[in-house]
Amino acid sequence: MITVTPEEISQFRRQLANSPEALTALDTIEECEGYLDDAVALLVMRETAQEADRGLNDWLEKCRQFFCQEEVREALESGLLAPAIEAIAIGVPIPPGMATALSICVFKLGAKKFCGVNKPDA
Repeated sequence: MITVTPEEISQFRRQLANSPEALTALDTIEECEGYLDDAVALLVMRETAQEADRGLNDWLEKCRQFFCQEEVREALESGLLAPAIEAIAIGVPIPPGMATALSICVFKLGAKKFCGVNKPDA
């Protein structure tokens, strides 16, 4: 299970301060004690008014092609969530809160690892 620490949530809050939807997603992650699996299921119910019919891994697979676009992957590797959130919310499309939680998940996993990018050291 992937978790987000209170310190990381604080950092994300500062970075995403101009996005009310992202801040709401961070509230949900905090409410779920940092457990992203639980937070994604809760965000699905809150943002779509539907029962969560897929788990975190299913959502990540659905969004993989967008996370693995070079500019999105590089933004996540640099710790920038906003470009990834926007790409996922528009491309999939899913609500911004879910895109926030999924972007955090890929950030925590490591975008290069998630996308299977192995660049030899120069």
